[in-house]
Amino acid sequence: MKIIIISINNWALHYLRDSFNDSQLKDVTLITNKLTNDLKKFLKLKNIKYLATKNLTLKTLKKVDLKDSLVLSAGSPWIFSEKLIKNLGKNFFNVHQSPLPSMRGSVAPYIIMYDIRSFQVCLHKVTTGIDTGNVVYRKSFIIPSNLKTPLEINNFLQSKNREMLKEFLIKFKRKIKLNEEIQNKFFSSYNIRLLSDINGWIDWSYKVDDLDRFIRSFGEPYKGAKTFINDKQVNIKFIEKSKQDSARHPDEIGRVIRKFEDYIIVSVNEGSIYIKEIFWKNKNIIDKIRSGDKFYTKIKYLDLKNRRVSFINNNKKIYNQKTKLFK
Repeated sequence: MKIIIISINNWALHYLRDSFNDSQLKDVTLITNKLTNDLKKFLKLKNIKYLATKNLTLKTLKKVDLKDSLVLSAGSPWIFSEKLIKNLGKNFFNVHQSPLPSMRGSVAPYIIMYDIRSFQVCLHKVTTGIDTGNVVYRKSFIIPSNLKTPLEINNFLQSKNREMLKEFLIKFKRKIKLNEEIQNKFFSSYNIRLLSDINGWIDWSYKVDDLDRFIRSFGEPYKGAKTFINDKQVNIKFIEKSKQDSARHPDEIGRVIRKFEDYIIVSVNEGSIYIKEIFWKNKNIIDKIRSGDKFYTKIKYLDLKNRRVSFINNNKKIYNQKTKLFK
């Protein structure tokens, strides 16, 4: 069974190591955007065929034997045109890290924000509609509560993607019939992509549990949630929460009540939050914060956070097309 895997260089090595055994690797061809040193060494060690290309076109695909191949998109760096999809054949599947049709779009930050525990990743047929093809395999699992940042969540989901692909390959090799599942649009949902500079402004009226999940959803690898203290615009990436020291009056919300060990304790609705790092111009200014200082967010920024971000590629940069950020 010939297998073609299309994967961005950041993830290709992980898939090759974790989802394929040595016997399967003999039949694998990797298509990726570029080769890292570690990836190059692994390809050479396992004698894996590969194609590294900046752009995936019908012309570049002629260099690959597609006949009767199983084609897998696992973190592809490219969006597939209708012509490419047709050329890649009927056994062309995509690894997707959400339980389609639910949670299309952004995933990891919302798992934190919505406090999700039961979850799925899936494998679906690639069609001209983005993530709309029939689902052929699902893997269910529980997301551990000790995963606190989008980076940790994403790494965990990626590991489950690779486990799922490994299971699927075994069943596909044994010619076990795939139960194709048409995606039920009634259950579809879409999560907009979030950008700290627009959507990450902290609303200090939130209750402590909501505040905790909101701030952490903008944590690593992102810039952090944004707010003000002492007329400085600052970013907060991670907090601990407590049901103690809740605000006794609305005017106390956001107030630094004391320092404890390496943390400052901030009184909020129905509890308090513990902050160890506050970034201003990429510097941690926690030592500059004093008891009595108060966090706040200007109303115009809270209005801004509800706007949808448009992501446009422009010289490899991602930016908002229409919204002008306040300064």
